[in-house]
Amino acid sequence: MGGSGLSSFFGIHWEQPWILALVPVALFLAWALFRGTTGTSGGLRLPKVLRRWAGARAVTDRPASKRRASGTWLGLGSALVLVALARPQWGNLEETVFDQSREVLIALDLSASMLAEDVKPTRLARAKLLIGALLDELQGERVGLAVFAGTAFLQVPMSSDYEIMRDILTGLDPSYLPQAGTDYAGMLRVANEAFGQSTAADRFLIVLSDGEAHDPDWRRALEDLKKKEVKVISLGIGTAAGGLVPDGQGGVIKDGRGAAVLSKLEPATLEELAQATGGVYREASNWVDLAELIQETVAQGKTGDFSKTRDVRMAERFQWFLAPGILLLALSFALEIPSLPTRRRLALGTTTAGAPLPLPLEKKTTRLVSREGPPVLARKP
Repeated sequence: MGGSGLSSFFGIHWEQPWILALVPVALFLAWALFRGTTGTSGGLRLPKVLRRWAGARAVTDRPASKRRASGTWLGLGSALVLVALARPQWGNLEETVFDQSREVLIALDLSASMLAEDVKPTRLARAKLLIGALLDELQGERVGLAVFAGTAFLQVPMSSDYEIMRDILTGLDPSYLPQAGTDYAGMLRVANEAFGQSTAADRFLIVLSDGEAHDPDWRRALEDLKKKEVKVISLGIGTAAGGLVPDGQGGVIKDGRGAAVLSKLEPATLEELAQATGGVYREASNWVDLAELIQETVAQGKTGDFSKTRDVRMAERFQWFLAPGILLLALSFALEIPSLPTRRRLALGTTTAGAPLPLPLEKKTTRLVSREGPPVLARKP
């Protein structure tokens, strides 16, 4: 937000200038509240606890020399807090603003076959490297991450904070989604929810997988994405020759007959996803520049290029007043605000002046003894 529409005086722009009108009110109230402690007869007087002193042995009149609270710290502290609430601003801050920014959702296959080593170092490691390279090239796009195998869910919602996704990527492996399979229908439904309803920017769904969907339900889920004009960029991670799938214990996964399972790239579903949405399909056994693929696909989008501008706004300086204001209020609480004395055990016998304390009057009682019952106490008048 710029400072052109703000009230400006004292060489400072104020977001809420009307709050400054309360500053003299706060100073007057602090003075009026403590006026009674100066020894004058008028004004608002504080409770008697300010004029009494709870000593070790008794509660006595507090010496006048110790009644010096004037409300200075309370008034100044309240005034500084009010100035902070008015949000003073001076100096300029420059920010980079991206207009018509793109939305990109990355869908990562976490099925066990992604651990095959026909693509070095593994299919899953190659997919993570591709995602990391894409994040290095993006500038201001909102990016999300969905993971899928036998089920699917949104791991990282749409955001421009790429560091969150980088941190999460390192810990993703097939054990994260132990349910086997490749649920494209679930993945597409998650993607449809992640993009929301707005269509102000180009939208891309990047699918990194090695498998083929055997459930036709994914085509119905794809229709909802097509209505939102989402383009699918699908990457086939794997080779036609395939590779063995490790079991995580030094061996390989075997089928029911005891034969090692050979996982091959099955691109049919990935190709159909891209073709149906006006996107592109690439085999990622060799390196693929995802950022360049997005640039090629943008030319077919409805919004096309996006612009990068620099926005200048006033710098917030409220903390310069808030911190000392809180400090002064703390001093007022410690030095000026009255505190009620707590209960204490008083040593009876002498007062602070050495005179004996008067003992409390006790009512005398006599014991009447009944011949046919327990003793009865009776009071003498």
